[in-house]
Amino acid sequence: MMILPVHYRDPAHHAHEQQTLFHGSWIFVGMLFEFRGLVHAGVRLGDTELLIQCDKEGRPRAYLNVCSHRHAQLCTPGMHDGAVRCPYHGWVYDREGVPVGIPQRQAFPAVVAAPEAHRLNQFACEAVGEFIFVRLSAEGLALRDYLGSQYDFLVRASQGLSGVQDEFREEVAANWKVVIENSLEGYHVPAVHSGTLMQVDGMGRAETAPQFFLEDRLHSHLEHAADAEWVNRFARMESKIGQWPWRFEHYTHHFIFPNLTVTSFMGYSFHIQRFEPTAVDRTTVHSRTVGVEFANATAAGAKMMEHIYADGHAFTRRVFAEDGGICRKVQAGLQCAVRPAVLGEGIEDRVRHFHQAYTETLGSAVPGSRQ
Repeated sequence: MMILPVHYRDPAHHAHEQQTLFHGSWIFVGMLFEFRGLVHAGVRLGDTELLIQCDKEGRPRAYLNVCSHRHAQLCTPGMHDGAVRCPYHGWVYDREGVPVGIPQRQAFPAVVAAPEAHRLNQFACEAVGEFIFVRLSAEGLALRDYLGSQYDFLVRASQGLSGVQDEFREEVAANWKVVIENSLEGYHVPAVHSGTLMQVDGMGRAETAPQFFLEDRLHSHLEHAADAEWVNRFARMESKIGQWPWRFEHYTHHFIFPNLTVTSFMGYSFHIQRFEPTAVDRTTVHSRTVGVEFANATAAGAKMMEHIYADGHAFTRRVFAEDGGICRKVQAGLQCAVRPAVLGEGIEDRVRHFHQAYTETLGSAVPGSRQ
């Protein structure tokens, strides 16, 4: 089944997505290495505000971002240092979400007697390697079963991750599905990215077309062989730049339903993007480039990688700006579109796969939609 144009523009349908698809799916919320130490983060998942932190054992926990006392939001979006402290009356919560610091505690005898009964509301939360996922629904597939073949990929990709090299949040004036679909196909590259992706070194050309992997019901990925000369160039530099944990000789793009992509060229860094549906016609893209550890690197080799990373950061922003502009135009067209999209065979198979995953997950009954 195809996604209908109305499903990209109707506020009632957007609300239905939040209550069904984004509640029942496992959603990526952050990297485990970001939460080492006494830190926490505010994260929006669909229509729900969450607070993420690690417990004393280092396991990620997800709580409703609402104080148990008088319902104030505990923290704003983004990372925060220190213990969780309510900005309204100063209640402090420990790493298990239990209130442990209550000003004028004699006024709250029930809370002092049984603080665990006033623990923050908690949701299912697990890490796969360094990738943290949350499921709002109390029932659903186990995370390993939900991720399918992507589970092993995320475990492998997590090896040697050394921290965020580059990060930005940008709003795109388009429905989240438009932005996802744009990331899943390369058919638009000659028209939209003639000055960026069409000029990039390292990627195999048309004679080495990408290979699609569509076996998972929800997720997909592709592999595109690297140019042989680019591979040889890295081999010649290896004595200086050192070795990284997972080296492969291709570009890979993984889509984890509903709103996560993880990409890498040869494994020397990973680009992680989360597409947040902030409104029916607005998507916030949270982009991170995560570096990996290099063994046996020389000082000169480290400088080489700094330049490669810096060039990559600038390139990512240029491509993002181009994609944002075309997604805005697609959304403008969808405001009056009537017929479903026409998808090319062999070149837009991952978009078709996404449509199938979406319609199967959401179901055909869509209350409140209108043409």
